[in-house]
Amino acid sequence: MKFNFNKLKVLGLSIFSLVFYFVLTNSEKVNSTLLKVQNSNSNKAFGIYITLHLLKWFLLIFGVISMVLIMYGLVIKKKH
Repeated sequence: MKFNFNKLKVLGLSIFSLVFYFVLTNSEKVNSTLLKVQNSNSNKAFGIYITLHLLKWFLLIFGVISMVLIMYGLVIKKKH
């Protein structure tokens, strides 16, 4: 049986990104920082706010898409 380390790396990264997404979403420190940033009128604060939201979306999308592709690859490989 041949073991593919590339798929294992992608699986590890996808799990890490999903866990990090849930940590960022449920973290009190991050949420309080976002609330402070949202209430300030600074341009830098707006950049931090946008960056954190883009990071969360990227982590979620990367995690979901890579998990789907790994599962798809496993299903295709089992058919052949």
